[in-house]
Formats: sequence, structure tokens, C-alpha cells
Amino acid sequence: MRLNAFIAKAGICSRRRAAEYIKLGKARVGGRVVREPWYIVRDEDDIVVNGVRLRQEKHAYFIVNKPSGVTSTASDAHAAKPITDLVPKGQGRLYPIGRLDKDSRGLVILTNDGDLCYRLTHPKFEIEKEYIVTVKGSLDEKTLAQIKKGVYNEGDVLKVKSFSNVEGKGATTALNVVIAEGKKRHIRRLFGGMDLKVLDLKRIRIGNIRLGELKEGNFQKIERERFDICLNRKAS
Repeated sequence: MRLNAFIAKAGICSRRRAAEYIKLGKARVGGRVVREPWYIVRDEDDIVVNGVRLRQEKHAYFIVNKPSGVTSTASDAHAAKPITDLVPKGQGRLYPIGRLDKDSRGLVILTNDGDLCYRLTHPKFEIEKEYIVTVKGSLDEKTLAQIKKGVYNEGDVLKVKSFSNVEGKGATTALNVVIAEGKKRHIRRLFGGMDLKVLDLKRIRIGNIRLGELKEGNFQKIERERFDICLNRKAS
């Protein structure tokens, strides 16, 4: 196995971050500094990263229906309501795949599998994420076309891959949007760039993993094989 993949599978970080650590000389194999992320290692090798000796963790996978007000950034030690509190303890160092800001809700995947995190979040794999967005006001054809064309905001071009189920509800409009990238606060910034206030944002799908009927605040433990459909599609 490549060294960066071994580090990711140990639950330390993503494969991309592992490669950065290795290039900075923070990884040792058998006591020797290795700077090549592709360096081949074996399970029995003595591997140390940032002074920590690594052992392969048993991987765990959870889907969680995050309520509004819960923080999905696992690294925030001062968060009043971290998302990791919604799943059982003793599962290793879990971190979120597909973060949601504190005011948003819906599907978050928690795992200690750094390789899976890399494959589901790196832009080159174009893993789809689907949301139900509710905005204040109505959306005409010109506005809908602009949502797909995109807007320029803080140095980023923000757009959706597709949208559907546009439905006016009195003074608000709800629609499903799909994105295949994940810039920070992507959807809120996109609609905000068109002077549209997002009243509610709920993620219902990442790749082929759907929120389904899972109740808000609850979790479901799943198997690694559930992710194979979307991963194999991008690998082919």
C-alpha cells in the first residue's frame, strides 16, 4: 500500500493531507524519513507521523441527519453541539464527509476512513450532492438560468449542476439543486450573490447515499460497500 493511503486508512487525515505531511518530512518508516507519498509500505512496517506511531483502525461509517444548530466541524473543540455527539462513542476519530454550516441541516457522513473522505470530497471525482433549498420570494426563468450559469463571488464561480422541483409556497420558493463541487458555503453564497435569502437548506444526498426517512438528530451505521456504486462510476 502507498504510504499516503496507509496514513489515511489509519484515520489520521485524508490522503491529500497525508501527502502534504510526507513531503514536509513528517513521516518515518522504520526510523527513516520518507518524503514520497507513493512509497510502498507493508502492514508490519513501523510507521510514525508527527511523532505518533500508526496502527490501522477498524473503519466505521455513519449517516447522520444533522439538525440546525449542530456543528459539523469535528475539529472545533469549543462547539456547544458537535455532530460527533450524535453517534456512539468508541468508534475512533470520526470526521465529517460533506460539512454543513451550523444553520443548515440534513445528511452528513461520519467516518474514520481517510481514503473514502478523499474520494468523496476531492473535486476531480465530481461526487454529486443534492439539497432542498427554500428561499424568500419567487424565482423567474431568468433567475433560474442564472443559478445554473453561475455567479462570481469572493473569487469563486458558484453554480449548480442541475435543479428541479421548483415550487412556489406563498412568499417562498423551494427547489432541489445538485452540485458536483463543494466550495465553502457554496449554495448560500450562490443565492446570496443574486440577492436571494436562503431560509432553509437541507442536504438529502451525497453520491448514491440518501438521507431517506432518517429522523432529524438520528444516525444509521452502514457498510463500506454502500459507497461502491458512486465510487466505481467515477473510477471507470
